[in-house]
Amino acid sequence: MASFGIDFGTTNTSVVECLITEHGMTKTPYGENNQPFPSLVALHPDKQPVFGWEVKKRRSQLIAEGYHVVASFKSILGSDQRVVVGKKEYSPVDVTALFLSYVKHRVEGMAGRKLEETVMAIPVDFKPEQRRSLRTAAEKAGIKIKSFVSEPTAAYVNCRQDLAGASNVAVFDWGGGTLDISLISIDKHEVSELAVTGQRLGGNDIDQMLARHLHAKISRQEGDPRTFDDLTPAERDQILERAEEAKKRLSTDDTAPIRLMRYAGKVMIRDIVTLDEFSKLIASRIDDAESLLHAAAEKAGVGIGQMDAILMVGGSCEMQPIFQRLERISEEYHLSIYRPDGIQWAVAGGAAVLSEQQPAYKLQKAFGVLLSDDSFYPVFEAGQVVPCKAQELRFGVVEDTTSAVFVFADESKVVLKRRSVPIKGFTAEGIHLQCEIDGDMIVHLRIFSDYAERMAVTDELNQLGFTYQIQ
Repeated sequence: MASFGIDFGTTNTSVVECLITEHGMTKTPYGENNQPFPSLVALHPDKQPVFGWEVKKRRSQLIAEGYHVVASFKSILGSDQRVVVGKKEYSPVDVTALFLSYVKHRVEGMAGRKLEETVMAIPVDFKPEQRRSLRTAAEKAGIKIKSFVSEPTAAYVNCRQDLAGASNVAVFDWGGGTLDISLISIDKHEVSELAVTGQRLGGNDIDQMLARHLHAKISRQEGDPRTFDDLTPAERDQILERAEEAKKRLSTDDTAPIRLMRYAGKVMIRDIVTLDEFSKLIASRIDDAESLLHAAAEKAGVGIGQMDAILMVGGSCEMQPIFQRLERISEEYHLSIYRPDGIQWAVAGGAAVLSEQQPAYKLQKAFGVLLSDDSFYPVFEAGQVVPCKAQELRFGVVEDTTSAVFVFADESKVVLKRRSVPIKGFTAEGIHLQCEIDGDMIVHLRIFSDYAERMAVTDELNQLGFTYQIQ
């Protein structure tokens, strides 16, 4: 039986099919034009939507025809934003559902089998409301999300045979919208997330930086007084597309030619971007990426020198400046560095493997409450299989007050959330805690007093680390 994994990205969405036969495991990537599906939707008041690669190549023409192009809709999932097209109004869930329906249809046509369920890879900082919205959108598209997995962990699962023997791996996942880093510990068949960090810094930001740089240079040369923001939509789309092409060209070459048609009042403009020019332009972003790696190591309590390997995945990791920076780090700390083939499908590949194996997800550390004497009271023990629900717990107050503060933490006393609860104020008053962790790996809390249950407080968090038990 085939299993599917999806890496729903801000810029691109990749799908991988995992098939186990008597001859072993095969993984088949799906996309358009030998690339993942561009995460683009063009909506029209009267015409059918257009998706993916066709939008990417015909964006300016579609806009001229009255289409509204929606990009980066992953970033607005979970929000109340609306996309208004004529008299129609679309929520982020609606747009995502339309896109996933398109992906499902295309994949089923290529695979010759149904894509009905999947493991979905998500960024490390994907909020609970974003997870719920993505699950709802997938359901509307006819896809059941079996479970979520963090993108860096999925990348490791995909490449674990190539990293055999490594006990501690830093996964450096730099995609179109985010940079996610995960420090992973491997013990036999258990994969544990020691620390995860993320930042809203992706390939889209790099494309914008390069496009603005190119426009400023061309403006000086051609005497065009307009700023980047003054450009027409067609001009802006064109220079952004050329910037992305140049960025990709510079992943292998030292120079990238630029050709713009009907730009800045000229029929055609030619220019060149050098690797040195590009490296200087994005140097501060490379510094940010390195700082995030050190922050992840510090959070995990693992020195860089204690790691065995750095795994690089995501389209932005194809840039020479970041590869050269991480190569220097690997030489300094005697680490191996691995950048797999099919780098843009690595995350979806790991999600597909997890979809096939259906591993148990366990809490890496105990989760509980810090009491007034600074002792830790566990609600869930380490190793608890998720999803799970705790027995209702009853706490008391130690002083006469009208509010009680719950401090939730892991067993290392790392504070994850503080929550104030209104109470009556009697020292004999009982305060009840109900807690469960659902299949989306979100902790749900409900706290109330004996005397004020109608004022119960509810909350949720998604900052726990998990261990994946895989074959």
